[in-house]
Amino acid sequence: MACDRMRPLLARLADGALRQPRRFFVARHAAHCPDCAARLEELSSIRTMLRTKLPAHRAPPGLAARIVASLPRESPPAPSRAWYRIPAFGVAGGGVAGALAGIALTLAVMGGAGREDPVLTGVIGGHVRALMAEHLMDVATSDRHTVKPWLSARLDVSPPVRDLADSGFPLLGGRLDYVDGHKTAAVVYRRAQHIINLFAWADAGRDLGFAERGRQGFNVVSWRTGGIAYHAVSDLNADELAAFARLVGGG
Repeated sequence: MACDRMRPLLARLADGALRQPRRFFVARHAAHCPDCAARLEELSSIRTMLRTKLPAHRAPPGLAARIVASLPRESPPAPSRAWYRIPAFGVAGGGVAGALAGIALTLAVMGGAGREDPVLTGVIGGHVRALMAEHLMDVATSDRHTVKPWLSARLDVSPPVRDLADSGFPLLGGRLDYVDGHKTAAVVYRRAQHIINLFAWADAGRDLGFAERGRQGFNVVSWRTGGIAYHAVSDLNADELAAFARLVGGG
């Protein structure tokens, strides 16, 4: 597809609003078009900045209930009257009540939208950007004794870089990335035709067990241990990605 047909779809791709197969064709085009790839990177950065920097305003608790309670109560029609004899204003009143209740519910839902996990959005976005820009690695090697020192020298964390080839997850290399305000290591593995990005950054919070999530066709396994937060991201199926995470986290 030509760039002039692609550009209107880039914003929807950055927002995760495109479905297959269109998402595949747009992503493939951007991966081979420097102009569109740069535009997609710009859109993704703006989206991340808006989600992380702007305050999220939530509707006050009980707003929907208070709006509905403030409306005048209507007497139900007498049982003996047929539906076609109900005065028109009775139907209109019900429509107004329903509309106002709908508005209140919409406000509540919009307020809740601010609770979307920016870390989940960030790691999936980082995974997709690396694939589309064809910049998976700053250091491309299967030698963990090369990848680990390279990352450790450039970060405030020394992430584990394990040789998992015998388990079916060969190491490809590593790169530096930036996710949700964190300068992070991205250790890259492969499973058959699937790429796995293992993001790791310093986090002094308490240890957390494995948490599995999915969105937009990608699976994410997150955990925290030893002062490091980990997020494994791939389009690999959830069971295999969980097995990979346990090999890394338990090694």
